[in-house]
Amino acid sequence: MSKESLSKEFLTIKEFAGFVGMTVAALRHYDKIGVFLPAKHGIDFENKYRYYSPSQITTIKMIRVLTEIGVTLKEIKELADNRTPEKLIKLLSRNKDKVADEIRFLHEVFSVIDAFMDLLSEGISVTESKITVSEMPEKRLILGGENDFAGTIGFYREFIRFCNTPCEPKLNMSYPVGGYWSSMAAFLDEPSRPMRFYSLDPKGWEQRAAGLYLNGYTRGYYGEVRNLPERMAAFAEKNSLVFSGPVYNTYLFDEISIADSDNYLLQVSASVMETRRIPSRRPRHT
Repeated sequence: MSKESLSKEFLTIKEFAGFVGMTVAALRHYDKIGVFLPAKHGIDFENKYRYYSPSQITTIKMIRVLTEIGVTLKEIKELADNRTPEKLIKLLSRNKDKVADEIRFLHEVFSVIDAFMDLLSEGISVTESKITVSEMPEKRLILGGENDFAGTIGFYREFIRFCNTPCEPKLNMSYPVGGYWSSMAAFLDEPSRPMRFYSLDPKGWEQRAAGLYLNGYTRGYYGEVRNLPERMAAFAEKNSLVFSGPVYNTYLFDEISIADSDNYLLQVSASVMETRRIPSRRPRHT
């Protein structure tokens, strides 16, 4: 069969490569090692031409999928040499499990990135002197056991214990970690020693409840809150706010984003309630 007649029924290697999104060199390599052969070969003087059938498109796409999920060319060739539906099912099933593990891993990575981006974006929009009141959404987290700072300086011993304590779901230390106090009174009493640590892992069973929160900010190294507790208490009193629940702190900026530890940016969020509301309209005079 001549080169001209073949070209009417088959695709040249260049046409086939462009159609399936591969390089000519890759198709030649697959032919050489016996993984994927052309439908026809044509001879023109001393040159060997490769021609591919449109029906081979499905096969090469499956080979690409298999290589992308980690199946070796040796395994693919063994299947191609002696293929059966049962062997293909076994190969796909084994690699489906590997892909599922990879998807879970990538989902976790995406979630960690999202958590840090939320903190960084908020940190960019505030200053350490700022105190705000805002409605905050529910946020799931993993809450550790009660800390015991007796006879210790700082909080690193208890922090390490939190990191090493088995829990369900398993603690992923890639997520941001913060401190928890059961009340503003507890925070005012020991602002540098959280009653518990928590991880902002959305797989956690516990949650920071949705509601109204007083948010304060300060800069400094881990555990340094300066006069932030007093500033928040004064702001609440001036604006008729009553502290009504837990206090959470987390670092919006820390060593992953700021080189100078004196400029780490801490956010403290305390649950509050309003004791009075400003009318939406002025009262009418009679």
